[in-house]
Amino acid sequence: MLSDPFTYVFLNICLLLEATGLCSGAWVLAGIHKRIAGFQRDEVYIGTAEERAANDMKDDNENIQVGVGHPRKLPGFSENAPESLKKLMTNDPSVVDYIASVFNARKATAGAATAAVIYEDEAED
Repeated sequence: MLSDPFTYVFLNICLLLEATGLCSGAWVLAGIHKRIAGFQRDEVYIGTAEERAANDMKDDNENIQVGVGHPRKLPGFSENAPESLKKLMTNDPSVVDYIASVFNARKATAGAATAAVIYEDEAED
């Protein structure tokens, strides 16, 4: 594919655009991919903010915790796991033990971090 003359010309055009500073060659590739794949704006897929609010599809700001120290457990992971993982969990109980140990280690780490913060707060008083 790299020996194709079209690829060579296309890459040179992208590098020329990069050199001018007008735009990145990645934007050119993304624009071509958008046309080929038929991508549309997000509003087409999920609606505008007003439409989502009217349909009561807004975010639950009380439940959103993102960032460092806030890993999210996949809801019902073992129930919604891929079929191959379900089969492996059925055939090999050590896989279930491993997944449980990872989950428990995360809980213990989160608990230790919370205890450290409480201890630091008490030490300052």
